[in-house]
Amino acid sequence: MPVDPPSPPAGQRFQMLWDCPRCDTPKLLGLSHRNCPNCGAPQDPTTRYFPAEADKIAVEDHPFVGADKQCSGCEAPNAATAAFCVGCGASLEGAGPVVRRASQTEGEAGFAADSAKSALAEQRAAKQAARAEAPAPRNAFPRIPTVAAVFGLAICAGVAAMFAGMFWKQDAGVVVSGHSWSRSIAVEQLQTVTESAWRDAVPTDARGVSCMQEERSTKQVADGQDCQTVRHDNADGTFSEDEKCTTKYRDEPVYDQKCGYTVDRWRQTRVEKSGAESLEPAPVWPSVLLSGAGTSTVGSEREGARTEKYTVKFKEEGDAGRLLGCDVPEAQWQTLAEGTRWIAPVGVVSDSIDCTGLKAP
Repeated sequence: MPVDPPSPPAGQRFQMLWDCPRCDTPKLLGLSHRNCPNCGAPQDPTTRYFPAEADKIAVEDHPFVGADKQCSGCEAPNAATAAFCVGCGASLEGAGPVVRRASQTEGEAGFAADSAKSALAEQRAAKQAARAEAPAPRNAFPRIPTVAAVFGLAICAGVAAMFAGMFWKQDAGVVVSGHSWSRSIAVEQLQTVTESAWRDAVPTDARGVSCMQEERSTKQVADGQDCQTVRHDNADGTFSEDEKCTTKYRDEPVYDQKCGYTVDRWRQTRVEKSGAESLEPAPVWPSVLLSGAGTSTVGSEREGARTEKYTVKFKEEGDAGRLLGCDVPEAQWQTLAEGTRWIAPVGVVSDSIDCTGLKAP
């Protein structure tokens, strides 16, 4: 059954170059010179490289027949249509394609310098990447850690142990040594304030609204194209050039109306507090005197957020005798009488105590 010929590469075709490894003849043609014309050494397809702009030689009247086959015997490149190796005569049945170079993209200074050395380095990098991605054999012997790896693991273990120690707690006997409490009430006052917002966010109760046009944001607008020439290895000793273009964008300002205005808003002006360092007197909220309470005129006051805190103080039993404390709900705070003994989770390294774990001894 006849095989359809491969599609010709897009763009104009040019000859790749290679350097003879035996006699050091440089810049031999990848398509025309399958062997060195000076010493007869065969071309190594893995060392083909892209020419400098001045060394480009166009391919004329030479049809593209596909990627070269690489002889498994002598590793010489052969045309895709060849049945036997031109170097050693071995059958090319089942022969795989030669290695293809990565595409080369033109930069601001033109194409980067290329060479046979660069080609070999690229192949080595590709092989290393392939080995790194390959799954490890199931029966592979475990690798012996290097000194650096062992040292790194030791540091990680030490850091982990340090952080674990910071949160490590163990049960210890503690005695209630004191109490404290505090309560506070924020006081807010209705004030006339000056604010600004975009037109669509101006509150309905704003007064004296004055607007002017300002830049609110930007949007991306197409602004031509950036085009670069890209070289593609055809794997037959030639390469093709085509143009790759991407759309350029610029930031275009988006304008809107920014408005200034006055509006009446509640603002916190002070905090009234009460507290003590004991169970007695019993916790009470501070007394608050409000100006114009119950009205909504400018200058009137109202109560805001209320906060409260109840702290129990402990002394750890034993030689350490650390002073510890924690905040608890008021109902629990009142039941922990001074001088009573409890068992609680206490930090081994940190001066912390978990009052949710309090239990009778």
